[in-house]
Amino acid sequence: MRASEGESRSAGKFALFSGVAAVLAFIACNGLIVLTTLLAVFGITFNINPHLQAILICIFAILTSVLVFKGYQQHRKAGPMVVASVGAIVIILTMYVSYSKAIESTGLLALVIAAVWNWRATAQKASRA
Repeated sequence: MRASEGESRSAGKFALFSGVAAVLAFIACNGLIVLTTLLAVFGITFNINPHLQAILICIFAILTSVLVFKGYQQHRKAGPMVVASVGAIVIILTMYVSYSKAIESTGLLALVIAAVWNWRATAQKASRA
C-alpha cells in the first residue's frame, strides 16, 4: 500500500465519521424527544436534562466541524468547512443565547449538508488519486 492510499483511506474515514457525528447531533436534538414520547406511550417516563442535551448537541456539532476540517486538509475545498462551521456556530448560539427550534434545525441541516459535501469531495479526491 502506497502512502497516498493510506492517506486517502484515513481521509475517507474522517469523511464518514463527520456524517456519523452530524447524525448523532440530530439524534441528540430530535431523537431524544421522539424516544421519550414513544416510551411515554408505553407508560415509561423519564426526564432528560435539557442542559445535558444541549451539551451533547454542541459536542456533536463541534465534532462534525473538526472532522470536516480534517477532510478539508485532504481535498482543499473550503465550502464544506465553512458550512459546517456556520452550522456549529448557529447551533451553539441557539442553545446558549436565544433558542429557536427553526434556527436550530437550520444549523443541524447545515451540518448534514457539510458532512455529505465533505464525503463527496473526499471521494472525488480519492478517485482521482
